[in-house]
Parts: sequence; C-alpha cells; structure tokens
Amino acid sequence: MISIQNVSYSYNGHIPALHSVSVEIYKGEFVAIIGGNGSGKSTLLRHINGLLLPSAGSVTIKGMDTKDISSVFNIRQIAGMVFQDPGSQFIGMTVGEDIAFGPENLGLPPKEIRRRVESSLSAVGMAGYNDHTPGKLSGGQKQKVALASVLAMEPEVILFDEVTSMLDPDSRMDILSLIKQLHENGTTVVYVTHCLDELVHADRLIIMEKGHITHDGDPRLLISRGDVMNSGLGLPPIMELSRRLLNAGFFEPGCFPLSREELRDVLCQLK
Repeated sequence: MISIQNVSYSYNGHIPALHSVSVEIYKGEFVAIIGGNGSGKSTLLRHINGLLLPSAGSVTIKGMDTKDISSVFNIRQIAGMVFQDPGSQFIGMTVGEDIAFGPENLGLPPKEIRRRVESSLSAVGMAGYNDHTPGKLSGGQKQKVALASVLAMEPEVILFDEVTSMLDPDSRMDILSLIKQLHENGTTVVYVTHCLDELVHADRLIIMEKGHITHDGDPRLLISRGDVMNSGLGLPPIMELSRRLLNAGFFEPGCFPLSREELRDVLCQLK
C-alpha cells in the first residue's frame, strides 16, 4: 500500500535527515515509529502524504508517486495526517466549519458534507460541538477535532505525529483509545511517538536512528531483546520490570508484556 524506496532527504538542501530509507507498509497494519530527537521519524512520516518530497528515491501510495503533482490531492485523501499541535490544522471559525473544509474541497453535496461532519464528531466523542470555537477547546478536545477533520475525508491511512505529547494523562488515554478503535475498524495506522508505553496496540515497530531504520519487526521481540536501548529512549518502568522477569525465565519473548494490564495477566497465568 505504501512503498518507500531508497529515500534520502535534506532540510534546506544540506541538513541530512533521511539516508536511503526503504520500507513497505501494508493495508491494515498498525505501525509505530520511534526514535530520539533528530532520528528522522517525523520527516519520514511527512513523506508518506507528500508534505515533504524526497531528495532522492521515491514514495508511492497505492501506486501513486508523491512527486507527481497531479496525484497529490488523491494521495492526501487516502493518507490523512494528525499533527502534534492540533492548532496548526484549524481553518474554520467553528468546529463544524473546520471539519467541513475537507469534504467541501472534494465537491461533495451539502447533505453528504453534513453527514460526514456529524459522523466524524460522533466518532471522537464530540457530538454537539459544531458551533464551538476551536481555539477555546481544551487540548484533548482540540486533538479530537483535528482527528475528526481527518476522519471526515474517510482516509484509508491515518498518520499520527506525536499526537499525545501535549496532552494530559486522561486526554492521552482518550486519543489512544480512539486510535485503537480506528485500527480495529480497518484503518491503516502509522504512529510516530517517543513514548514506548504507547506501543501496546502496534503490531509492528520501526526504530530509527540518525536518519536510518535500524530495526523493523514485532514490538514485543524488539523490546524484549533490548533493541530500543540505543534509540535514546528509556524503558518505562513496567517494561523494565518485564525485561527483568523475562531474564529470570518467567515467560518467553513472544509473550513480553508491554503494559501493566498485560503483565498482570501473564503473572496470573503462572503456576
């Protein structure tokens, strides 16, 4: 579905960010991308829907090349993006206007636009907020509206760029729950984060360092082997405890718990 082949990219033509990166992402996957600051994870994400174009190599979405100007609109219909700062996405004066902006650009009839606005707001738990001013919402509500604006385009892929980094714990859990539900409903998810405790729902993990992909595989195996240790990201306490129990022989790497709930369930099954 998404093919990234030998992609290199430099900011301002001389600050290297990606070095000959190649990766395939398949329909229905939940792919998490992690790495320290400057690893290239957000740069790679922005290549997927053509926000950035490779200095070398190619990116294709369902066979459409992001360098083909005539394909950009279709590519961004397929692959929507939610940013770290939701305010950067707001266009309309009200929540309803903001969400309607994308469907209006598709040339949809008013009835269908209204349906999409109501449906996307309902999906993120914000029904009835049509007339609210986006700038006056809480951080969690702003992120939900930003997600609703993407959902209104009915994309097949949603790209998330550290979307929980500015949220309080409750709002963070709300957003993660929404992303999990979207994936379960068939949406392909590509999720950039620096928080390892957000990997519990991912079925694939890509680790980046200095513009290179260093590891790509099952999150449980990569974390249990310690492959994330050189990424500059520390293990959350639960994962550190899981690693110690793994090394003590309490369970196999493929059963490595990524959350408090998973660790509890694994320990309860021990005889």
